[in-house]
Amino acid sequence: MQVQDKVLQVVLPTPLRQWFDYLYPQSLDPAADIAAEVPQVGKRVRVSFGRRELIGLVVGVSDQTEVPREKLKPVLAVLDETPLLSEAMLAWLLWVARYYHQGPGECVLSALPTLLRQGQPIEPEHPPHWQLTDKGLKMTAAGMGRAVKQWRLIELLRLDPAGLPMSVLRAHGFERDVCRRLQEKGLAHEVDVIPKGEGVGLPDLQHHTPVSVHKDVLAESPLTLNAPQREAVDCVISRLGQFAPAVLLGVTGSGKTEVYLQVIERVLAQGQQALVLVPEIGLTPQTVARFRQRFAREVVLLHSGLNDRERLAAWRAASEGKADIVIGTRSAVFTPLRRPGVIIVDEEHDASFKQQDGFRYHARDLALVRAQREQVPIMLGSATPSLETLAQVERGHCTLLRLPDRAAATRTPPVPQLLDIRNRRLQGGFSVPLLEAMQRHLDRGRQVLVVLNRRGFAPVLMCHACGWVAGCQHCDARMTWHREPPRLHCHHCGHRQPLPDVCPQCGEAELLPLGAGTERGEEILAARFPDVPIIRIDRDSVRGKDRLQEKLADIHAGHPALLIGTQMLAKGHHFPQVTLAAVVDADHGLYSSDPRAMERMAQLLTQVAGRAGREAHAGEVIIQTHHSDDPRLNLLCQSGYEVLAQQLLRERRESHWPPYSHQALWRAEAPKPEAAQALMQALADAAQQQPVVANGSVFCLGPVPAPMERRQGRYHVQLLMQADKRSVLHQLLATLVPWLEKLPEARRARWSLDVDPIELL
Repeated sequence: MQVQDKVLQVVLPTPLRQWFDYLYPQSLDPAADIAAEVPQVGKRVRVSFGRRELIGLVVGVSDQTEVPREKLKPVLAVLDETPLLSEAMLAWLLWVARYYHQGPGECVLSALPTLLRQGQPIEPEHPPHWQLTDKGLKMTAAGMGRAVKQWRLIELLRLDPAGLPMSVLRAHGFERDVCRRLQEKGLAHEVDVIPKGEGVGLPDLQHHTPVSVHKDVLAESPLTLNAPQREAVDCVISRLGQFAPAVLLGVTGSGKTEVYLQVIERVLAQGQQALVLVPEIGLTPQTVARFRQRFAREVVLLHSGLNDRERLAAWRAASEGKADIVIGTRSAVFTPLRRPGVIIVDEEHDASFKQQDGFRYHARDLALVRAQREQVPIMLGSATPSLETLAQVERGHCTLLRLPDRAAATRTPPVPQLLDIRNRRLQGGFSVPLLEAMQRHLDRGRQVLVVLNRRGFAPVLMCHACGWVAGCQHCDARMTWHREPPRLHCHHCGHRQPLPDVCPQCGEAELLPLGAGTERGEEILAARFPDVPIIRIDRDSVRGKDRLQEKLADIHAGHPALLIGTQMLAKGHHFPQVTLAAVVDADHGLYSSDPRAMERMAQLLTQVAGRAGREAHAGEVIIQTHHSDDPRLNLLCQSGYEVLAQQLLRERRESHWPPYSHQALWRAEAPKPEAAQALMQALADAAQQQPVVANGSVFCLGPVPAPMERRQGRYHVQLLMQADKRSVLHQLLATLVPWLEKLPEARRARWSLDVDPIELL
């Protein structure tokens, strides 16, 4: 069978859980150079799909097809000369699609930047141009005879004596084979172009050119490691070239980043690349700055704050091996590397590594599987590892590396103090002892960090006369009162409306704020400490390019200041002048119905405590609570996160809850509750007919209305499935997904599947 007779398997940007068969392009020349012109695995193609044209990626070539051959359409165009993704990378991405029971197109194409998914060309920053030779410039139409297409190309090239890149020629319908025919006749040739000024096309990487692997790796000398740090570095570098998962459990300020840097130093010395995942965009610039200061190599970053061309330039540098270090948020886990050497997941416990809509995946879990497939070590770093990660250590699947002391060795982490606020008068949530402690630290010229994990001015607006509460008209949720600008804002659906002048229910004007958010906290602290700068950091205050970096720069200036914000302030920042860290309200995680609430509260409190006293000055941590006698809260403060985590793991084991079981959560939503309920009930009934459910291997909970049943004007219902064995659960999911796709009720409601959910409420 000739190559043109084979069938191309193409993934497309559709939610359909399949790939599509296409024929080779009709214009394919049998004598064409297969490396440049044939649609190989990993190349993009343009295809006809219904009445549309879509950009897809070839993931396979086969002799067989289930579709009658006469009904197959040919590929319209091949967009790449060389594959964008290796076969190994594609195999991993297709595994991801199978594991999460998602469409292969959504998973595979997520590894490409937006511009490439749109069909834009990928070229060097200064691509070579095709240019006419002297002979070509003198050629006439008569001299070309019947080679009409070649003559048209000559006419196009005459428009620009400097030549034109292949992307422009393709836009006019000319492929490389036509150019090569002109080259064979001595009429055209390919020339390198030296740009003048900035030029056009893709932006250059804005930092130094990567040096040869034989030249120096470092731009500055590394720090001296203490014994635990040295042991951690030696353990990881002794396993380079093999899959070796390690959990770096270090107290806040213990020097985990220095361990990462020295492991990466060895990786770069061997000519390999490093992938570093961080949970928040806000952490990326400071991480990049630290890495660029240390290494004389190219460092690029990938996150949602980049524009499309910046992201493509960084992606290409990584995939072509020009960038030695790639730092990014969760989607960077899909970045192809030419020479992978190590993967690092910093703050691995952070929930932002889980994508919560669309293609739902967990970047930490995928990083582990990718490291295994690429046979490279992976480090999961955190002062507060997730219970899932600690369970992997317990099972012997990960090596535990401890950093028990702060790297400076001059100060130990402060022990949190529980401040009982029962029967105390509060000023916007602040007790007098806490305010007095703030004053003491400010008088010493220090900084104070306050975490108030609610945005806005007040979480509730209530009428004092009749008890009316401002609720969202689209959700079963209360509207948050924001002062900047004045409005009511639903944090669940984004709906905003003006503040009412009077109560819409009784007409009275006495509308009161209940509770406190970061805006109200800022106002109260400004009134109490009028001469002290207040820096607020939350999602609202850092909107806009560089706003977060400007605020962080103000903090690092070191002047006495009050820092107030949400949990954004607790994530990995190093503030040398902060000596008091305070949590205004620790109670919301103690008695929540969310099974993960205590774990997350313990992580937050530990991370907040870790911001205080990180350098020369002693730190203090104050946690306000109405439940100072809570045994788990006291265990955390007295014995630390790891001891509490072990207790929580015992509770999970006894209740057969993850990580000692495996879950999948089905969700349905519709404008009417009956449609969503009917779809999930049909799914539950179908599941009951399956042997793995009938024999108790898989347990179904629901369907039930979601804890917030109405959201964004739609009603939500969910169905939870749980099994002790992962394989049994996935066997059931693989049966139910195609069944549900064909169900008539599925057309009246949207549905989604979340494998390994971390949010049930």
